[in-house]
Amino acid sequence: MDNPFKNLIDNIFSMPFAVLNMIKDKLQGASQLVAQGIDISAWLAPVSLLGPAWVKVINSITAGTTLVLTFWIAKRLYMLYVSFKEGTKWW
Repeated sequence: MDNPFKNLIDNIFSMPFAVLNMIKDKLQGASQLVAQGIDISAWLAPVSLLGPAWVKVINSITAGTTLVLTFWIAKRLYMLYVSFKEGTKWW
């Protein structure tokens, strides 16, 4: 004989459980895609025709841009934290 409370609880938690399973599956799929990495040499194939010196220049520019963007994002996140901290002062 089925317990009506068990059926009620199963019905209540079935949707959130399904959503969490879907999120887990999507995150696992995304991690597999990220684990493959980006083959930047295929994107820089036209530059490689110019020679190894130009490839080093483009790689340096790409690395520098990535570094500057990382610092800029970190600075913006810190400023967001500071403004949130200032906005929540009660004393």
